[in-house]
Amino acid sequence: MSYNFADHFWELEFTGVAGYEVLVKRLKDGKKMTQDFEDFVRARAKLEENYAKDLLKLVKGAHGETEIGSLRASWDCLKAETEASSREHMAVAQALSIDLEKGVKEFKERQRDTRKKAEDTAKKAQGFKKTSFQSENKSRQDYHSKCRAADRAEDAASKSGHLQPKKIEELRVRAKKARLAAEQSDMMYQESLENLDKARLLWEREMEVCCTVFQDLEEERILFLRAMMWKLTNVYSSLAVRNDEFNESVRCSLEQCDADSDLMLFVQQKRTGSDRPAPVEYENFYGNNPAPPATRQPAGGQRQMHSNVSMSNVTAVPSPAQASMMHARSLPVPPGAVPQQRPSAEIPQEQLLDFGDGAYSTVPNAMQQVHMHPIHHNGNTAAKLHAGIGQCRANFAYEAQGAEELSFNEGEVIVVLMKEDINWWRGELRGRQGMFPCNYVTEF
Repeated sequence: MSYNFADHFWELEFTGVAGYEVLVKRLKDGKKMTQDFEDFVRARAKLEENYAKDLLKLVKGAHGETEIGSLRASWDCLKAETEASSREHMAVAQALSIDLEKGVKEFKERQRDTRKKAEDTAKKAQGFKKTSFQSENKSRQDYHSKCRAADRAEDAASKSGHLQPKKIEELRVRAKKARLAAEQSDMMYQESLENLDKARLLWEREMEVCCTVFQDLEEERILFLRAMMWKLTNVYSSLAVRNDEFNESVRCSLEQCDADSDLMLFVQQKRTGSDRPAPVEYENFYGNNPAPPATRQPAGGQRQMHSNVSMSNVTAVPSPAQASMMHARSLPVPPGAVPQQRPSAEIPQEQLLDFGDGAYSTVPNAMQQVHMHPIHHNGNTAAKLHAGIGQCRANFAYEAQGAEELSFNEGEVIVVLMKEDINWWRGELRGRQGMFPCNYVTEF
């Protein structure tokens, strides 16, 4: 079976145009396909352009200036080949935009003009055939109608023998006129039929031409898109080959990369020395005397009572006063109160403790309150605070700022254990002891 359009797109209905409409729809579908291909090429060109820009941006943002040696050379080669690949992708984008897209656009315009000319001619022939068919149908109906009228008139005249002569003559004249009108209608009908046949021949001729033109357009479109897709594929293949060449250059550079040479280069450029520092030796504070002086008399101090208890058997438990002297944080300000300055603590006078071996140690006066308790073999120690000296109620909530301070909420009652100075007291709350600012409470 041949594929000539002129042999396969006819129909039995005289005024039917189904075959023509099938061909027109095929050309419209082909036009849409061409437009889809153009959109595809345009989008691919945009992707290539964006990819090229991203590659160039990637290269510009890559640093690695601190690298040295053969690895630095491979890194520079990788960046250079990536930049070259970016230029290749940009060239592909321009080729797609200029060559392919432009070629598709020109092809579409050429096809449109040829298709429009063939469609217009076919539509005119189709319109003429339709008008002629309608005229022929009307003439045929008029001819049949007048023939029936003439037959009726002639039949009436032939049956008028019993009538008066004047009436018979009238019927004969009427029958003659009716026959004349039927003959004239017959002539008009035959003439319209001839015109219809001319319109049919014209339509068939134009339809054949239209089928040929449509077939040529469709064949041209298929071959054109095939060639453009082939060209597009060749562009991609060339780009892949160029990218592989870039990668091969990088691989050749990496083959020259040697870790030993890079490490040697680093040592040569950045070495600080081979001699290591000598170990730090012990320096005796007393020189040749291994033991410190037997006695030490502090200036302005006084000698205390001699103790037979060795320091190795004595545990010093600080009293609340001693702990308060180590609490040097500034006095906090309650909400809505005016800040107060805490008076600077005076440095207590130093005194000496005699530990029974002829040596003395300096301690502050406040350490006179330190309880020296011998450590018994059962491990028990005695370091208890005295009973409270009063109570106070919290006017504000206070959050401890250290392990030695006491936290409380507004309204809670605190047992006062000691008033170390005018600013800080020591108390007990919920089984815990600690320092707290006295300007947060009211004593009662």
